[in-house]
Amino acid sequence: MAYLLLRSLLVLATISVPVSAQEPVFPTIKASTLNKNKVTLPKDFSAAKNVLLISFGRDMQEVIDAWDAALTPLRELSDQVQVYNTPLIPNPGALVRGFINGGFRSIYKDRSLRDRIIILYVKEKKIFPVLGIEEDDRIEPLILVISKDGTIIGRVQGLADDANVSAVTAFIDP
Repeated sequence: MAYLLLRSLLVLATISVPVSAQEPVFPTIKASTLNKNKVTLPKDFSAAKNVLLISFGRDMQEVIDAWDAALTPLRELSDQVQVYNTPLIPNPGALVRGFINGGFRSIYKDRSLRDRIIILYVKEKKIFPVLGIEEDDRIEPLILVISKDGTIIGRVQGLADDANVSAVTAFIDP
């Protein structure tokens, strides 16, 4: 039992990284929800603490859905917490964006869920350094906990296992 607890603590220490006060805030990004509502992040965050489930490719969507399901109790228990599914996609141009958005809409039919899905079409070279994303980081989803003013409170990378979900929960309710 003690071994499992120690192992969990070691894993938690390596995967959850509190963000120092010197880290930049989340950059301003204009986007739309899947319901076609225009938003500007972080200005339009709806809660005091916002969790961004960031994926880097189509093959991560199942893992992101698992994260969303794991964090549903936090979101449902408090209006002070919101969870957003935010795929990060290099900006392919307006025509291709339309196809991508349509594909997401065909997967996610629930209108309330579509309000929480914001595809971020970005310039990688501009956004990734600000978020501390390296080339190797793109193999697993990145989970950011961000205050309403855009301050990045913490980050966790990986699957929605017990240790990672606990780390996100700790950033939300220290």
